[in-house]
Amino acid sequence: MKRFLIFVCALFAFAVAADSAQAQCNAELYNNMALKKLAPGYTFVKSYRIDGKDGKRKKIEYTCVFSKDTSYMLRMAGKDGGPTGLVATLFDTRRSQLFTSHVNGKFFDGWTYKCTSTGIYYLSFTFEGSKSYCGAAVLGFRR
Repeated sequence: MKRFLIFVCALFAFAVAADSAQAQCNAELYNNMALKKLAPGYTFVKSYRIDGKDGKRKKIEYTCVFSKDTSYMLRMAGKDGGPTGLVATLFDTRRSQLFTSHVNGKFFDGWTYKCTSTGIYYLSFTFEGSKSYCGAAVLGFRR
């Protein structure tokens, strides 16, 4: 009976470990890919982990403070190193959409925005037709 109980516990531990290993998002790998896409002349500001928790999180949102007369560049990378399935959308303080990386069914690896007003902006990441639910983005600026 004792051996059977140990076997069941070991089997349970193995099943839990296997399940959590599949659900992990290696955003650091994607972060490095996205960082390489940042154009020359832009200074790295921040990286963003895009972890949809295997589809449980449909939207990941971050707040940013942007300064007037500064250009900001966002670049993303996902499963294949590209942006497929990842959508980055920038909203202003009033939650009006300024940019999106998904236009007419095509995915872009990011966007560049020339800020016209200092303030709080919202950076939203969603998944469109993706089964990966994992990626990363980097933000850079140039004055």
